[in-house]
Amino acid sequence: MATMMLSGIIAVKAQQVKLPVGKKFQVITESKGNNVTSMMGQDMEMSNTTTIYLDHELKSVGTNKFSMGMIIKRITANVAMMGQEQSIDSDDEAIRSNPALAEAFKSLGKEIEITVDAGKVTMQGEMLEALKTIPGAASEGNDLGRVFLLLKDEDIKEGHTWISNTASETGTSETNNVIEKVTDKEIQVLANSTIKISSTMTQNGMEIKQKTEGTVKSTRIYDRATGLMMSEVSTGDIKGNMEVMGQQMPLTSKIETKTSVKLL
Repeated sequence: MATMMLSGIIAVKAQQVKLPVGKKFQVITESKGNNVTSMMGQDMEMSNTTTIYLDHELKSVGTNKFSMGMIIKRITANVAMMGQEQSIDSDDEAIRSNPALAEAFKSLGKEIEITVDAGKVTMQGEMLEALKTIPGAASEGNDLGRVFLLLKDEDIKEGHTWISNTASETGTSETNNVIEKVTDKEIQVLANSTIKISSTMTQNGMEIKQKTEGTVKSTRIYDRATGLMMSEVSTGDIKGNMEVMGQQMPLTSKIETKTSVKLL
C-alpha cells in the first residue's frame, strides 16, 4: 500500500525541532487494506494487514531541517488473496531465512540515514526497495516528514491552515492542513491529501504494478512541547489500474492506518 507520499513541511512556516539531538523514539504503524480488482468480468479481492516498527534517533537539527537515523526493528504482515493466505513476521527466524522473503528483510537492524530539508525527504539506504516487497509497507518509508510539526509559535492556533506539496519517485501529493484543536499539551491537525501513485511490489514471486489516484484523510495529534507526533489515524479511497503478468485490471482500494509514536 503506497498511499502516502513524502509529507511536506512548508518552508515559510517552519522552525527548528524542539527535541535535543540524540533523542530516540519509535514509530509503530498498522495498515489495513482491502483491494478489489476486475479481470474478465470477475472481481478478485485482496486484503492485507501490515505492522511496521521503526526506531529513530535524531542526528541533527537546523532551521527548517533535521536528520535522523532509522532502524527497521520488525515487520509483520498478513495477505489474503484468491483463497490463499500468507503471514510473515520478521521475528521468526524461519521466515527470515526464506529466500523468497530475503529482499524484504535485508535491511532489518541496519541504520538508514534520513534528511528532511524544507519538506524534501532524502534517504540513504535500501529501505524503500525492501518495503516495496510487502503490501502496505511502502507508505511508512515515504511519509517520514510528518513526524514533526514545524510551525512558528504564533501559528499554533485553531483554524491555522497551510498547504504542503510533495513528490517522490512513486508519485505526488498535495495536502491541505488545518489545526482543529489546541490544548496546553496537544495540537490536533486534520490533513486532507490528494495523491497520485505509481508503485511496484512483489507478491508470491509476481511483480505487481499499480497506477492509482485518490484521497487520504488523516487526523494527527502532536505533543505541543516537542512538536513530535503522538498518534495518527488515516483513511484512504484509491482508484486506478493494476498490472499483473501483462494484464491490466481496474483497481479500487480502501485503506485504514493507525500510527503511534513513543519516546524511547
